[in-house]
Amino acid sequence: NNDRPGIMLSASLRTYANRYAATPGQSIAVFTNNDDGLRTVADLKAKGVDVAAVIDTRTDGPAVDASAHFKGATVVDTSGKLGLNGITVKLANGQTTSIACSALAVSGGWNPNVHMTCHQRGIPVWNEDLAAFIPGKLPDGMSVAGAANGDMSTSQAFKTGASSAVSALADIGIKAAA
Repeated sequence: NNDRPGIMLSASLRTYANRYAATPGQSIAVFTNNDDGLRTVADLKAKGVDVAAVIDTRTDGPAVDASAHFKGATVVDTSGKLGLNGITVKLANGQTTSIACSALAVSGGWNPNVHMTCHQRGIPVWNEDLAAFIPGKLPDGMSVAGAANGDMSTSQAFKTGASSAVSALADIGIKAAA
């Protein structure tokens, strides 16, 4: 039921709240598996928006300021005829509970874009720290840098981008320094 009106990506909902002072509902639940979803919670709270619940799949995620915080839980269903009016949460102990809300922000994290490497017969590998696939063995002549390689911070992306550029230039006989 993720196509029900009122369900949207967490970063998009955060953008609406921060840029346009608008939200799709007055009582928002946030379903996340990463700290980026918690950024949405903090921004909504700073704007005075009611965060009905935070549902975090992680059992060891940080504590947050919300009406309810469920760790090790997942959203398993939604309800509402013309828009969202509630969610069903499966708790860590296997029981379910219903939460009334008018919007659901979903954050599944950021994933490196491995598609181009896969199209060239590259084989992605699982990175436990990112909880995502990153490019693994690459075809000859291909290099990947920045977020596409799992370097998700701006400083990491700049660092690996510069290093990859120097290496690519060296491959064609041009000496450069980062």
